[in-house]
Amino acid sequence: MSFKLVPGVSDADYIAATRKTAEFIGGLRGFIDRRLSKGDDGVWMDYVIWTDMTAAQEASAKFPQAECTADIIRMIDPATLVMRHERQMWVSEPSLAMG
Repeated sequence: MSFKLVPGVSDADYIAATRKTAEFIGGLRGFIDRRLSKGDDGVWMDYVIWTDMTAAQEASAKFPQAECTADIIRMIDPATLVMRHERQMWVSEPSLAMG
């Protein structure tokens, strides 16, 4: 998902709130990896990789219901939120990219 934060929310506060959700997200069926980034334009990307589309959609439904996600939800500007579920088409092998 991509989004901007509500005015007045610091990067540090958002990252701290995100860390509080790590155990919950990591414990959901099909979780593989999660990355959080922010572009120079202020748009954040919370990128989560799941084993399959069903797991991704199940997690998406559970996320807003979890107590640990309440702070994150309040910090995101809903007018900027874009949620996407995409199918992974290719993955670079780390050894190939380095060598």
